[in-house]
Amino acid sequence: MHEKKYPLLTDPRDTRFLTFRFLQTPQGRSRTELYLIEGIRHVAQAVEQKAPLQSVFYDPSVLSNRFGRKLVDRLLRRGMPGVRLSPQLYRQLTLAAEPQGLGAVMRQEWTRMEGLSITRNSLWLGIEAIESAGNLGTIIRTADAAGVAGIFLIGTDTDPWDPATVRASMGSLFSQKFIRCTAREFRDWSNARGVTVVGSSPKGLLSYRDFRCRWPVALLLGSEKEGLSDHLKEACDFMVRIPMVGRCDSVNVAVAAGVLLFEMSHQVSRTRRPSPG
Repeated sequence: MHEKKYPLLTDPRDTRFLTFRFLQTPQGRSRTELYLIEGIRHVAQAVEQKAPLQSVFYDPSVLSNRFGRKLVDRLLRRGMPGVRLSPQLYRQLTLAAEPQGLGAVMRQEWTRMEGLSITRNSLWLGIEAIESAGNLGTIIRTADAAGVAGIFLIGTDTDPWDPATVRASMGSLFSQKFIRCTAREFRDWSNARGVTVVGSSPKGLLSYRDFRCRWPVALLLGSEKEGLSDHLKEACDFMVRIPMVGRCDSVNVAVAAGVLLFEMSHQVSRTRRPSPG
């Protein structure tokens, strides 16, 4: 009896392989509402968190990790669609410096604003026009660590499903709610639900150390070069800054996200503590 295996792809013109290549482009992700993940850890996290995995691909000559091979076997037994790739095709597809030989196609998950549940002490994040995919992935990972309830992607310029973003997020994509909206929609949402909106800017009037949150709260971050647009600045109840001690006048947006989100997370944890006595 022959052992059951995924079919082998060797032809770069095969439509299944061309679909993988298409998903490496913004147009492909936008049209199909799918995206790629790569790496044993990412695929394992997607399975563990029951993320919408559509199919798997792997190169047997590269996938030497025992856990990774068992993961592929388990998905095969479950009936998950997939293919084996020849070494030549896998090399064309991988973006990893040290490929692990395993990847998957995922379905994008978006949350509608109308379906959001807002608790009293919830912390939200709004992102506008982040240019670096690595920065965006790091921010998403930090938001997950800080307990952010959901991430608003304001405008159309920020793609959380970019392969470099996915890689930098280290699996945090699977646990976050993503909401696509315009600046006006975000402003209407925050106003209607009593959400305090805090913007980050090197020119903010308040030091983040002196700011005390009013809950629920949303932090807004703008692009690396331009910061927040005027429309979003108008939506902010407060503008805070991170004081600089050295000669530089600002820090990387992902660093700023970490500083501010963890400060807000610390403040909300203090509000949840029972009073003494």
